[in-house]
Amino acid sequence: CHHVTGECTCPPGWTGHDCKQPCNSGSWGQHCENACACNNSDGSCDPVTGSCFCEPGFTGKHCE
Repeated sequence: CHHVTGECTCPPGWTGHDCKQPCNSGSWGQHCENACACNNSDGSCDPVTGSCFCEPGFTGKHCE
């Protein structure tokens, strides 16, 4: 955490004052500021890497 403001620098995939909240479904990365870009899935992705969770029969970073 920052020594003056007390604000934590969260690792990718986590957010909140104390970095204990995972990114919401549909977002990922540092501060959860990136939107998942997924086709053929429920729209969710890995909160750290942004790789999509694909429906059966689909593969690739964006389930293309």
